Amino acid sequence: MLGVAEAGVELGVSPRRVRQMLASGVLAGEHVGRAWVIDSGQLHKVERRRADVGRPWSPRSAWAVLALVDGDEIDLSPVEWSRARKRLAQGFDCAAGRLRVRAEVRWFYAHPGVIDRLGEAPQVVRSGISAVVEHGADLVVGDGFEGYVRAGDLGELVSRFGLDDQGARPNVLLRVASDVAWPFRPGQCSAGRAVVAVDLLESDDPRARRAGAELMEGL
Repeated sequence: MLGVAEAGVELGVSPRRVRQMLASGVLAGEHVGRAWVIDSGQLHKVERRRADVGRPWSPRSAWAVLALVDGDEIDLSPVEWSRARKRLAQGFDCAAGRLRVRAEVRWFYAHPGVIDRLGEAPQVVRSGISAVVEHGADLVVGDGFEGYVRAGDLGELVSRFGLDDQGARPNVLLRVASDVAWPFRPGQCSAGRAVVAVDLLESDDPRARRAGAELMEGL
């Protein structure tokens, strides 16, 4: 059984949005005194329903929504921008679960001595746990690394830094974005607030998800 705040972390939405879902019947819960109590099994039903609604998004569609939230300019057609605005009008927290298509998630092990150099490579854009400082997220970061790379740059980075995708204890998460849907500016070192929030919300670590929900609350 979860409270409103915990349910928000699990769903990747704000506590206010959870209360709206409870009031509208989208999410089932019970009142205990003055507080809502929610069965964790109800969250899976909501997540499945959110995933099934509408046509699948393309990577470019996902990046368009994120660019609108962060105020970034990326190369999209007027039709793509219009579609992104309509999707965002439904609420960014509603769209967050549809954004996984933006990049392929790849895990690697890297020797701790090369992680700082990997983060400084011009082909890499720091995000997730590696960009929390820039956005003031309340999260203590360990020794891992997280960032975005172009699909066309991945092989060279794997070779240069000795990244091992068979390592027993992976410590590097690279989100591999399509070359034709790459959303970052030349020289950009760190992802925007919305991108970082979504990355954190997709983490298996509840502390990271909580930090992502807090970042999203401020968007």
